[in-house]
Amino acid sequence: MQCQNCGYDNDEDALFCEKCGSNLKQQSFGRFNQTKSEKEGMRTSTKVLIVVCIVLVVALGITAGALFLNKGTSNNNPVSVNQSSEQVTATADWHQLTSFSGSGDDFRTFQTKGQRFKVVMSATPQLNYNTNFMNVDISGNGQILASGNLNWNSTDALTTKEKTIEVTGSPGTYTSHVTTKDLQSWTVTIYDYY
Repeated sequence: MQCQNCGYDNDEDALFCEKCGSNLKQQSFGRFNQTKSEKEGMRTSTKVLIVVCIVLVVALGITAGALFLNKGTSNNNPVSVNQSSEQVTATADWHQLTSFSGSGDDFRTFQTKGQRFKVVMSATPQLNYNTNFMNVDISGNGQILASGNLNWNSTDALTTKEKTIEVTGSPGTYTSHVTTKDLQSWTVTIYDYY
């Protein structure tokens, strides 16, 4: 063991330096403590090194991602932008055109603005223990485009029934023809979609 005081090489099991008499155990203990603190310093520096590496990897990933996204807008794929003036566009919705009621047959004409419309029919039968019905035919250009009917037989309860008929067609004039048998009342409501 080398003496830290004078540099003399002593035997490994020597407690005191044979040349200057310094206590070799205290020197050894001091070296042990110094080595331990050096190890702790290395641990702290290792932690710092790991954090720096992680930051570099993240920065490299962000840079690579930005370059990848910009690749799509390079000179190989020119992008042109045309911008029009600001416009307000309305979304289509159902608008009630007309509603009519009765208890017997009926014939009506109506006009639509949109590409489709619907007819909601509802009726309540009379109490007569017979077959009761309501039929609605929708016509346009001399042709029947759609039909809907409500039926009650002699054993059905006297409840109001409802049915919806939806028609697709160009804007224009249409007719509804209501045919009934033994109804207490009925209602037809027409909605236009535009």
